[in-house]
Amino acid sequence: MFDVIIYAALATVVVVVFYSVLGKQTGFGGVPEEKSDPVDFGMEDPNRKPAPEADPEVERLGLSGITRLDPSFSIAHFMSGATAAYSMILEAYANGDRDLLKDLLTPDTYALYDEAITVREAAGQTQITDLGRLRKASIQAAKTEGSIAHISVLYEADLTSALRDAEGELVMGDPDVLSSVSEVWEYRRDMKGKDLNWRLANVEPSEGDAVEVDPSPDTTA
Repeated sequence: MFDVIIYAALATVVVVVFYSVLGKQTGFGGVPEEKSDPVDFGMEDPNRKPAPEADPEVERLGLSGITRLDPSFSIAHFMSGATAAYSMILEAYANGDRDLLKDLLTPDTYALYDEAITVREAAGQTQITDLGRLRKASIQAAKTEGSIAHISVLYEADLTSALRDAEGELVMGDPDVLSSVSEVWEYRRDMKGKDLNWRLANVEPSEGDAVEVDPSPDTTA
């Protein structure tokens, strides 16, 4: 009698164990368990970075095309370089420093500056240009043509500019008298090229300036 009770108990345990294994989906074969897709309840992801706000100055100055080509473009950084380039180009042109001008100008503009320097040298003349004060430097316009970016900068400055002959005699201008100049310089850069430098591509003729000796050749009539 006791043996019968033991066998009955063992049979009950086996049935329970088999049901616990075979009566459930194990993930191998059969119909997979249905899983609900995640639902977006409009809650923001705390790890998601907010989109940067548009710079109103970029829009106002027409720089949107440039920032699309180079999201790292900075107005402040560009203007810092443009301010430095103004005095460097004026000095390089006056000194006939062709090597420096090659690094700062586009090839076409360099050819015009090189020609003007050659004419001056042939006449035995020396130019003296001294930037007294840069009163203003501001972006006037910007555009893109394909990957080529153009930015025009207005410069307003007080400077002296004069020419001396081979004997040191004054030919034109006065190195001791400040004159007011206002010029628009256009810088150019291939935003997809390897050259990261902005180069002077155009100098518009200034109007109403009091300077007698042009401190920088105009590239357009």
